[in-house]
Amino acid sequence: MEGEEGNDRAFIGEDSHADEPLNDSSSILSSTFFLNHVGEVSLVFNSDGLFWEPIKSSDTDGSICFGIKYRFKAASEIKLSDIYAVELSHHGLIHMTNLPHATEHLIFGTDIKLYRFMVHGFLKSKNQPSLWIPYTFTFGHKDFRVCEMWVNKLNASLNSDVGRPKNLLVFVHPRSGRGNGCKTWEAVAPIFSRAKVETKVIVTKRAGQALDVMSSMTYKELNNYDGAIAVGGDGFFNEILNGFISPRFKAPNPPTPSDFVHPVDGNGDSLLLKENERAKEIPEQCEDKIPFISSEDHSAEKASYNRDTDDEFHILNQRFRIGIIPAGSTDATVMCTTGTRDPITSALHIVLGKRVHLDIAQVVRWKATPRSEIQPYIRYTASFAGYGFYGDVITQSENYRWMGPKRYDYAGAMVFLKHRSYEAEISYLDVGSDEPNLASKRKHEDISELNTQKSERSVCRVDCKVCNENSDPTSTGISSLTPHLYSEGGRWKKSKGRFLSVGAALISCRNDKAPDGLVVDAHLADGFLHLILIRECPHASYLRHLIQLTKSGGSPLNFQFVEHHKTPAFTFTSMGKESVWNLDGEMFEAHKLSAQVFRGLVCLFASGPQV
Repeated sequence: MEGEEGNDRAFIGEDSHADEPLNDSSSILSSTFFLNHVGEVSLVFNSDGLFWEPIKSSDTDGSICFGIKYRFKAASEIKLSDIYAVELSHHGLIHMTNLPHATEHLIFGTDIKLYRFMVHGFLKSKNQPSLWIPYTFTFGHKDFRVCEMWVNKLNASLNSDVGRPKNLLVFVHPRSGRGNGCKTWEAVAPIFSRAKVETKVIVTKRAGQALDVMSSMTYKELNNYDGAIAVGGDGFFNEILNGFISPRFKAPNPPTPSDFVHPVDGNGDSLLLKENERAKEIPEQCEDKIPFISSEDHSAEKASYNRDTDDEFHILNQRFRIGIIPAGSTDATVMCTTGTRDPITSALHIVLGKRVHLDIAQVVRWKATPRSEIQPYIRYTASFAGYGFYGDVITQSENYRWMGPKRYDYAGAMVFLKHRSYEAEISYLDVGSDEPNLASKRKHEDISELNTQKSERSVCRVDCKVCNENSDPTSTGISSLTPHLYSEGGRWKKSKGRFLSVGAALISCRNDKAPDGLVVDAHLADGFLHLILIRECPHASYLRHLIQLTKSGGSPLNFQFVEHHKTPAFTFTSMGKESVWNLDGEMFEAHKLSAQVFRGLVCLFASGPQV
């Protein structure tokens, strides 16, 4: 049952060594092996990966059982980039299914003992391409030295991939989501161990611990790791993100319109627009009246930062990545960067060294007055910032943590029934990319006509052309991170009135409750956020908007009371009774704030969703 003598040899160049990586497709390793659950195969390895096809006897193209002929599957393969581990196994059984003449003796399969090695990779789910399923191919050979040579050769090639992590800092939130943070890590830890990735695991014991650890680490300490992993939800990821960026990334404060501090005209009247006015240009003659964080002119501030902002941070940021093992309540960030909230899939993205850039918004809380007790503060967010409905839900849900993720459903229902609105003024920078707000011109009854445009939407995916367009990850100047802020023709526009919610989405924010997210065509790294303003409206109308969010293919933005603006920066000022902001699941109090987007500021261990 073993292959012929000539087929048992592995053919490589005379000067080749088994512990050297393959550098080109001409370096080929080939031999005959027995593949578990298949049978005898011809196996070839080159720089692209492993390729095999079953070896059949000369007088048959398959097996015949009860008059039915079964043909063997054509050549199979696994790409090198999809292999996360290769290891020798003990002398053991290989299950055979394509032995010649086996069916003549009514034997449907048999087992033989051989030396074995295992190739660990994954298969994509047929129904959900973004879901990766671990799969192991076990090859057997009668000669242990042949197996050992193949393992050494494969591992040498895997080790030569500098993008794969070797050392990771892992933070586990034990109470995240349903309180399964530790169990989630235990489920994926064998993948890291098998891939020979060293991990230092910190199970947090208090809120803010991960932020404090990341903030206090020196560059020398961080350089010992290839990245940091968050085993938790969006809020926990945000905590690690801020711990990494805040103490190291030096950047100017967000630009603001000249009347951000409510100046008055010559008659003593406020220059703010009247109730229900929207998208009007701000008068150019307005001037700042009260300095807050900085009184420097933004053009000068931009010029001073249009250089290497911090060489050490830039060097570190080129290779340091953040990964997420989803264990939260919504896991919107991981849904948008991998396409699924499956912990195993995320672990595979990490050990395989996948890389995707992610926009980050800098959110600055300003002092409302020079004597305000609330001090200026800077936070960074990667997915969403929301006020009004979103802030009230996160506030209410804190009282029901014992309910687990269901607390958001309960709190959402309670907040919806109260139907609160808040008076505010929002300014946003229009740089010519703001698509026409069709909702402001049509009623929702025209939604069938609007749906015909769905196919034209550019949805973010793996190797996204929008995210990769004109991007230069090697550039260190602040202008490369904010390409839209200082573009010619940019003008500030304003909306003022009563709002049920104010939302700023950097990504689509897909989740189990909203399969398309808030903005289906939002991108991971295009340098924009999507400003969504929900004006005060009847209860029933708002309910229809929320229902559209829950539908796949829905159109939640196509209502007359909804404004949608694509912008790189915005400001917000509360004009009366206040809510709080929800920043990636964390509460953030701010009477007055401004925000700007840094394009592709950080890298994640992910490749983007398969769409």
